Amino acid sequence: MNRFHGVCCVLVLALAAGCSGDGEEGGMDGAGKADQISGRDDPSGLLMNAERRLNELVSKADIGETFGLDDDKAPYPDTYWPMVDNGIAVEWLEKSGDKCDTANECSDPAPSPLAKYMMLTDAGDLDEAVAWEVKNHGKDVPNVADWFGHCPGWTASAQLHAPLRGPVSLKASGSGVAKCSAGESGCITFEIGDINALQAEVFNNARSRFIGARCDTEPAEIERDEFGRIVRNGSGCQGLNAGAMVIVAANMMKMEKKSFNIDAQNEFNTEQIWNQPAYRYTVNRFEPLDESEAANLVASGGSARTGDHDVYVWNDDAKGFALLDFSIHWVSEVGPNVEFVSGTRSTKETRMAAVIELDGDPAGAGTEIIGGEYLDDESVGANRLRVHPFVWVAFDVGPDSGDGHNPFVKGEVVKQMISLALGAAGEESCAHEVCADGAALDPTCSSCAGTVCGEDAFCCTQSWDESCVGEAKSLCGTTCP
Repeated sequence: MNRFHGVCCVLVLALAAGCSGDGEEGGMDGAGKADQISGRDDPSGLLMNAERRLNELVSKADIGETFGLDDDKAPYPDTYWPMVDNGIAVEWLEKSGDKCDTANECSDPAPSPLAKYMMLTDAGDLDEAVAWEVKNHGKDVPNVADWFGHCPGWTASAQLHAPLRGPVSLKASGSGVAKCSAGESGCITFEIGDINALQAEVFNNARSRFIGARCDTEPAEIERDEFGRIVRNGSGCQGLNAGAMVIVAANMMKMEKKSFNIDAQNEFNTEQIWNQPAYRYTVNRFEPLDESEAANLVASGGSARTGDHDVYVWNDDAKGFALLDFSIHWVSEVGPNVEFVSGTRSTKETRMAAVIELDGDPAGAGTEIIGGEYLDDESVGANRLRVHPFVWVAFDVGPDSGDGHNPFVKGEVVKQMISLALGAAGEESCAHEVCADGAALDPTCSSCAGTVCGEDAFCCTQSWDESCVGEAKSLCGTTCP
């Protein structure tokens, strides 16, 4: 079997691992507080001034509708460049152009993505670069498992960049690279898989924003209360708060037509991290509930609306309730690739059912979402552990220093390679110049916008003000009039 086609995906380098240690919610499973959106789950960690009004986010008219990116905008699929195969130092392609049946067991291998990059930029350091990859992102990582790899790097880059449509031939040019013709002296051809590998490397420690927390707990060790609810103990096993999940999905996918990244947890893999790019959601069911219905649904795990529970005890601030059954659509692994593969081809979904908690009547124009509780409803494939513990968005490559990505692979050079490989699709197209005040910029519109927004999200969520212009000067080296 070609092990490149495995379905597992991993994060071993915790992308924003510090976010999972927020003590604000530890032990917060007391009456009246368990389902509130905590500071750790607050959508403001991703979106400034996010819309929270229920009637703006979801309605009965949305039932059966899917919101998000069009097919041609779907994030691209890729392998997760497993560490057991030595990450991006893997030999995956024959010189003939055929994919190797097994990683590192080719009959006449082409150079690895890392080797091609070093041959292009600094061939003298090739051995040292490969040694670093094997030690830090390869088979020599202590206790390496077959699910360890570059998932956060692939996921971040797929969120930010259009899929490649074919190979690109490049040569060194000054401090960067330029296109060339195959066969030309110093010209190296990079297949789609090679460029994707380099993207996965430099975005493995991407500048990003993150809400939620990791679970990192074996399924059998996850604690539940008398109602089958996942006990909140500082981990993320119970998933990003259901209300926060709805706010983020509707704001980003429905209103802004943007993707974000999730941990695709299920009831079997809670000790692992599966970063995947998510780009759509579907509203399957939506209806208002009275307090008794909401309480009994939570108490029964979703199996009954009637019973002994008349008072909703999990959020004292909740004055209204709604049932929402929705599916998040995300891209799974296919690769490495020598031809274009659409993310729609490997799309999977996580279906979730939840009681959404509100600060007023569900029919009220100003009623806002303030929390939520996931349900078990196997009739539709919903499970309290089949949820997304965290959500994040990337803005730019990570720093070249440290162990986040191979320091021999320079982020700015790879970004230039991506732009050349994308051609017209990679051209910068910001709403206004980074030297001018104006509307918030999309972090993908230029490398400088991504760099600034990685440090100051305000510039890409609220407005591009004088401070953002100053950051463009200091962080990007931009000279403004």
